[in-house]
Amino acid sequence: MATTYQYLLRRKAELETRMIEAQRRAQAPFESELRAIILALDALKQAGMAERLSAGEPPSFAAQSFAPLPTAAAPTPAKRGRRGRTTRDMILMTLAQAPGLNEAEIARQLDHRWSRPVTPVQVGRELEQLEVEGLAKRSGPGWIRLDDQAQDDEERPSLSLVAPGH
Repeated sequence: MATTYQYLLRRKAELETRMIEAQRRAQAPFESELRAIILALDALKQAGMAERLSAGEPPSFAAQSFAPLPTAAAPTPAKRGRRGRTTRDMILMTLAQAPGLNEAEIARQLDHRWSRPVTPVQVGRELEQLEVEGLAKRSGPGWIRLDDQAQDDEERPSLSLVAPGH
């Protein structure tokens, strides 16, 4: 009877070991995906983008059956890293550096320079709003940024130096 008991104990230990190994094998793909998601979330938090992305609507790839996560109760951590810029700011910066760009080229610049995927239609809407506010205007096929240069020249003193006698 002792041998049967010992056999059953060994068999129980083997089955428990096999069950643990089977659980690990079954969880492995999920664990690697979970680690990747945690790394991506940490990167977004460190870049200061978590608040901006969590406050908006759910991403387009999210299924409609999921309820949005509650964000009102979550405390906002201190911002670190680069300053979060609005699409409007980035459009104005792009126009300041390269005037005369059209909507498609501005959208490409935003995606290339700041990894901000924006459609040309969205850029067009933003440019129309900037035009209403007097910050940009259409110039031929593209857009240019309007600055109050006369006002800026009055506010900023000239930094040019003239040597005496010249």
